[in-house]
Amino acid sequence: MTLNNTLRTLHEFQELTLGIIDYLLFGSLIASSLIVGLYFGIFSKQNTMKEYLFGGKTMGYIPVAISMLAGHVSGITLLGVPTEVYKFGSEYFLVVFTIMLTCVAAAYICLPVFYKLQLLSTYEYLEIRFSRQIRTLASTLYIISLLMYIPIVIYVPALALSQVTGYSLYIITPLLCCICIIYTSLGGVKAVIWTDTIQFAFTMGGLLVVCFIGVYTVGGFSDVWSIAKETNRTEIFNMSLSPYVRKSFWGMTISYTTLFLTHFGVSQNCMQRYLSIPSLKDAKKAIFLLAVGMIIMKVVCGFTGLAMYAHYKDCDPIRAKIVKRSDQIVPYYVMDIAGHLSGLTGVYLAGLASCALSTMSASLNTLAGTIYDDFIDNRLPSNTNKEARATTIMKVISVIIGLIGMAMTFLVQHLGTVFELSISIRSVVEGPLLGLFVLGMIFPWVGRIGALAGSIFSLITMHMLVIGNQWNIYNNRIIYTPRPTSIEGCSFPLNETLKILMSNSTTMTNQNQDEPFFLFRISMLHFNFIGTLVSVVTALVTSFIIKETDISKIDPDHVIPCIRRVLPSKTYVGVPLKELSGNKVNGNELCENSQNNKSSKKLFTSS
Repeated sequence: MTLNNTLRTLHEFQELTLGIIDYLLFGSLIASSLIVGLYFGIFSKQNTMKEYLFGGKTMGYIPVAISMLAGHVSGITLLGVPTEVYKFGSEYFLVVFTIMLTCVAAAYICLPVFYKLQLLSTYEYLEIRFSRQIRTLASTLYIISLLMYIPIVIYVPALALSQVTGYSLYIITPLLCCICIIYTSLGGVKAVIWTDTIQFAFTMGGLLVVCFIGVYTVGGFSDVWSIAKETNRTEIFNMSLSPYVRKSFWGMTISYTTLFLTHFGVSQNCMQRYLSIPSLKDAKKAIFLLAVGMIIMKVVCGFTGLAMYAHYKDCDPIRAKIVKRSDQIVPYYVMDIAGHLSGLTGVYLAGLASCALSTMSASLNTLAGTIYDDFIDNRLPSNTNKEARATTIMKVISVIIGLIGMAMTFLVQHLGTVFELSISIRSVVEGPLLGLFVLGMIFPWVGRIGALAGSIFSLITMHMLVIGNQWNIYNNRIIYTPRPTSIEGCSFPLNETLKILMSNSTTMTNQNQDEPFFLFRISMLHFNFIGTLVSVVTALVTSFIIKETDISKIDPDHVIPCIRRVLPSKTYVGVPLKELSGNKVNGNELCENSQNNKSSKKLFTSS
């Protein structure tokens, strides 16, 4: 099959529709998700916060790991990663090191602290370590981050589905959102975990099918690699120390790790699932199983990008204006190579829908717990029906947040570069967020004032950095030049003037404009790391100057195990029990004649 026989014009692409088998696959996905949610909502016990948020702490580590993996692999991953590799090369494969470092840190630094405390919210940790104000600040930032992320997650696959089904975005988006809202609000975390497990099968099936068919149409893995090598797309280890490089070894292994650690180490979303597992040992197994799954998914997505380039090496659909936006190239590619095979396109598109449902359901469940625990619970009077009332309130919150996310999805289509926008928004708040947890767990010398000063200064810094960066990108003052592509082999006629303009489009620069301020030219890959670093350094300096914290008062359970060694040892005073005879200790009467040798025993109390 030659390029000229397989390449379609944009008009032909828009007219392609799904077949009966494709719609059956969609229907089975939607039906299975809804049935699982109804089952857990009707037949499973959901009348306590423990049951609704943590599944009664009886979940197995395998479905929990699959649920977290399904929640992470959104449509942004399935569409964004192949496009990133297609345009900029294989440096993204360094994400393998990122994932390994993240999961080791999550398993041996973050998880032991949270599992020991068994808190309903990770942000409750910030309250007992610092103050209620710090907890409220962190919870607010996290809620804003997820609220801005949900509509983007839904919009990307909804756009792809709209293009290949012919149905309007205003029909597909409410359908996906309403199904997700129903099973998440009714079934709680059990429904989220088990529907994620079912949806993951669709996601992996679609991803593997597209990757292997794409490789087969080109000639094999070796042919894909050799074609990509011609334009330096196989270069992985860029050891440049410049912070302006889009992706380098240091950026992927250090800066990108802080971004992943925010998601998998301290976020309420993942920690809620870790704590649904009955033992710490099994919770660590879930983390490492998650790491294996993430590595497989990322590598397959990346190799799909190389296969796309090998397929379109003579006619780039982006430069040829066959697709209007770069993130539309993946659904175009799927229809191009698999549109003639009944059912295969449906598998992949069902995988896209699965990603959207998984990520949205996890976010709704997490936001419901966070909002209730941090902003509602302490404002309601206590009564005998508190647990049942809490469950009902969280279900209502899930519905409200879901409807807000659905409404905001229709605004995303007018925002332009949704991928850069989502990364920028999350970087503004997630760097300072991770900084607070790092300060709490690793630096016992930092107290409330230092942590507050660090997070506020970091927020101000990140707002300036991200706004400046995005303003310069929007005005084409910062341009990341993609790897070279060609349009010489396009099978449809192109105006010669248009060919010349497109052939020069990757090298055009704004030579008459001044170079942007050096901080604004930093790669967005480093934003999370910068936010965390600014928060930590500012807090350490502030606490040192004001001599804020007495580390002898720090609870050892609030810091990671290796840091507990630096805490001062407790001193004890021996008190003969005979001196306490007849007195009450902790409300219990001590009897003088209870033991014959009582005078030889001592009651030890901390001084």
